[in-house]
Amino acid sequence: MKARLSGALVLLLLVAGAPLVLAIDCNSISQANYNTCMEIMNSNLTDTEKSLIISNLDYSKKFYPEHSFIYDKNTNLQISSAPDGVQYYNGIFIKNAWMSIFTVMPSIIYNNSLYVPSQTKVLTGFNYQIQTPSNYYSPGYPSTSRGDCQRIYTQTKNSAENKVYANNNYQGSGKLVNINVNQDSQIKANYIINVAYSIDHYYWQRYCSKYKNGYCKKYSYRCKYNYNEIKTDTASINDYLNVKLYTNSLFGDVKTISSYSGSTKIETNYSNSIELSFQNSYFNKYEFVYDVNYSKAPYYVYTLKAEDYKQEQISNILKDENALIVNNINNCTIKTWDFFSTTQKSCFLDYKPINFSVDTERFNYKVNETIKVYVYPQNISVNLTYGNQSKQVIGNSTFIAEPLKNKVQATYESFEAEKIIFVQDTDRFGIIWNFSLFGLLNYVVYSVLRKCFGGII
Repeated sequence: MKARLSGALVLLLLVAGAPLVLAIDCNSISQANYNTCMEIMNSNLTDTEKSLIISNLDYSKKFYPEHSFIYDKNTNLQISSAPDGVQYYNGIFIKNAWMSIFTVMPSIIYNNSLYVPSQTKVLTGFNYQIQTPSNYYSPGYPSTSRGDCQRIYTQTKNSAENKVYANNNYQGSGKLVNINVNQDSQIKANYIINVAYSIDHYYWQRYCSKYKNGYCKKYSYRCKYNYNEIKTDTASINDYLNVKLYTNSLFGDVKTISSYSGSTKIETNYSNSIELSFQNSYFNKYEFVYDVNYSKAPYYVYTLKAEDYKQEQISNILKDENALIVNNINNCTIKTWDFFSTTQKSCFLDYKPINFSVDTERFNYKVNETIKVYVYPQNISVNLTYGNQSKQVIGNSTFIAEPLKNKVQATYESFEAEKIIFVQDTDRFGIIWNFSLFGLLNYVVYSVLRKCFGGII
């Protein structure tokens, strides 16, 4: 058991990087993992290590936010009393009233902030009890209770509603409420309880129960209706939760750069996590690792928590800087996801090379002449470079000829093409010609002198 726990701990530490802080308890763990949890609790691991392993017993998809799993767990909780730390309200008739925002679903804790999409649900717990006073009946005159010989309570009102707001905009009422947010927001739940009773009060009325000769010889008392009173009890309980709106334009794509000798060089473009698979290979990049954050003990409401991961997994694929080289591109599928969105599709990587070239109007140019450049195909955007000049063009373009700059280059994706030209610098050519002519004359003079004065020179 110890070796198994140690192995699991090492794996979780490598994946998560930082332990999850929570109250250690197996009550929140599913029945299938309860015994394992108890073994962990009874092991010699530290509390931090126990917390990390226990928090991951039920959640298996470490690199993917499984919001449906969280939703099912939370909506099936049986909750009747307040979680730890939530205060009760007690009034005249209302007793043990409480309310608490449990979580929002879907949501993800990241960098100590709670992120939500534009549409989410607020899960709230609440409950209360009513303590109805007992009716009072006097056993007989002169016994009373607060001056009443009889007091009858009749409930006339018993209503409760939990209203949910986002930035003070009403969203709905109930335990699970759909809300819309378009910015960072404060979620407010307002639980209002109204209870009222009609109270009939009776008093001791003296009356003559025996007359003689027109005079009352005996007085008796009877309990008679006196007046009615309406008494109300109202509770208003508020709870708040701050959320951040998650904004991310999810995308994921792959395209072919080149193909040679059965291998295909591809380029990926994605915004978050990706799983790219082929028939015999795959490339995975995981931006985050996910685990469960527990709250509202002893019920342990689930909320997903994300930690930075940014690790790759590669099988039978070579990396060339930011490109991938794959031997077999059959059965290509690409799956990308972020905190709240997922896309999955087939990718088609048929390589279709293009006849890419660059040409100029002529071969010879003088300095400062205009060089007319033609790029083929004419409908693609290429980076065109000549000397110290560079521009992004579609179709044709021009440059001004520079001294000693004899090459025009074009780049399109991974394709390159070039054209060699000759730029004639007339001034430089004149200087070189004069030096050459001067050297030739010196040689002729030297040869004549040598013949005439051979013995001296």
